[in-house]
Amino acid sequence: MNHRSAPRPHSRRPTAIGAPWLGAIYVAVVLLPLVAALSGGSGHGLPLMRLSAAAGTAGAAMVLLQMLSSGRFERLSGGVGIDVTMAFHKWAAPVALFLSALHVAALVGPPDPDRPGRVARRAQLFWSSDALLDARLALLLLALLVIVALLRDRLPLRYETFRATHALGAVALVGLLTWHILGDARGGTSTTTFWLALTAACVLPALWVYGRRLSTPDDALWSVAETRPIADGLWELLLTPPQRGGLAFAAGQFAWMAVGRRRLPLWDHPFSIASAPDDPRIRFIIQEAGDFTSAIGDLAPGTRVALDAPHGRFGVGDDSSGPVVLIAGGVGIAPILSILTDLASRAGTRKVRLIYAARSPSAMIPPELYLPSCERLGLRPVLLVDEGAEATPGLGQGPLRPEHLAEALQGLESARTTALICGPGPMMTAAADALWRLGVPLGQIDYERFSYSAGGASAKDRRRLLAFAATFAAICAGVVAYSAL
Repeated sequence: MNHRSAPRPHSRRPTAIGAPWLGAIYVAVVLLPLVAALSGGSGHGLPLMRLSAAAGTAGAAMVLLQMLSSGRFERLSGGVGIDVTMAFHKWAAPVALFLSALHVAALVGPPDPDRPGRVARRAQLFWSSDALLDARLALLLLALLVIVALLRDRLPLRYETFRATHALGAVALVGLLTWHILGDARGGTSTTTFWLALTAACVLPALWVYGRRLSTPDDALWSVAETRPIADGLWELLLTPPQRGGLAFAAGQFAWMAVGRRRLPLWDHPFSIASAPDDPRIRFIIQEAGDFTSAIGDLAPGTRVALDAPHGRFGVGDDSSGPVVLIAGGVGIAPILSILTDLASRAGTRKVRLIYAARSPSAMIPPELYLPSCERLGLRPVLLVDEGAEATPGLGQGPLRPEHLAEALQGLESARTTALICGPGPMMTAAADALWRLGVPLGQIDYERFSYSAGGASAKDRRRLLAFAATFAAICAGVVAYSAL
């Protein structure tokens, strides 16, 4: 059977909201109830009570919006990247916890010399009052969710266990929080309507993401065609399309995969697509790194696979025409291979460069997966290994260094060059900074970074984190301004 007999059309990424607008909308939604309280005259009179109300309101809105910033909504993450939305989700949670704790601290108030024991009495009231049980549970649950999420890599939790408990905890938190807010009812009908609407707007889309997977019909499931080891610790997984047709995606995007009858997103695992959009089959290159990935080789042909795809904005883009430098490290070759193959299939004169680095020759994917595309593009790939280069012709000595990047940029106009990097965090940040110093604009250097625990922060990372900080600072400034009015 010729699997290329029915090519798929290239998929254009959906129109999504850009980062500045997303940030502005986020701040506006969080502060909207404070503006409404000011205009309606329903605010507290005492400054500390106003601070408490403002901090609690902003923290509650941020908790609800966490349901939408998990990265599963393409209209939100498509404009900035799923790594950005997930990083924002991660950093917004501690800020929401801080505001929630400030809400309680301002209610308790500072020590008063004229009323000894005041702080202890008010704190005792908060921790013992039956009327505040929902508030206590919500605060403790929020703290637990934040701490476990921040320490996830250090805790002996399976990926699926973490996701299940985190999702269930989030739903319980939203329920407790909404109940507490509606129980206060200080703002009257308009406030109640706002919070019910915001809760529905945040929760229903999240439930839809989960619910639609349970109703996936059999004719929408993919099938395992083949699994084979292609390098040390790397497997190739080929899937054949379902009866209703294949998947339209853009090169560089990824899919959430669930095997067998485990269709809830709790069992999903994200993998970059390694095949080009014009191949009806889907190829994944998967590294053994956990319980699920270590069992990839055990998947029998015909095993059903559910895909939630496409996701992500990593790639060249639909309107780019300048030179492209592709940089892959280890299993990061997967999306780079998709982009390389896609560029080779287009009839164009675009200049392309490829740098592929790995630990050793045995850790590199077979040349037949990338050399045909390189030949069609007229490029000679730069292949680097950390060990064993001297014994293998055609391989350079790694790791990736600035001189390798400078060599790749020779003959290219740096200001018009797009650089796409995928690999270990330290490699990506070092390459991004080196490319920037070599004249490639930061806005044209793209990589997806899901962990900031290794490799330090690149100039691009610092710009991103600064934007996060500015967003959170705007919210905190709004809270302080409300309490001072």
